[in-house]
Amino acid sequence: MKQFTVTIGATLNPDPLAISAGDIVVWANSTTQVQTAASDDGGQTFTTGPIQAGANSLPITVPASTPYTVVPAALHGSITVTAAASPALRSARRSSGK
Repeated sequence: MKQFTVTIGATLNPDPLAISAGDIVVWANSTTQVQTAASDDGGQTFTTGPIQAGANSLPITVPASTPYTVVPAALHGSITVTAAASPALRSARRSSGK
């Protein structure tokens, strides 16, 4: 499991974001306004809740690939979630040098 940070500013960085199932995403608000990031399905996949200016969201495990919007900044991003490699596959990759 890894943690990724998306910075909210004049743009979203990084965007798009590719993560593995079980990874955690935190949004860092570098604007001067309170921001909220939510999936474009009405927040059913995820929502950060309000993120104060200069603060971070709580860590979120995004369960599925989704486009999302940050308001009031009107920024649009996307997250692609891929299946996590099994422990056996990770071990085999390490052994083969891949």
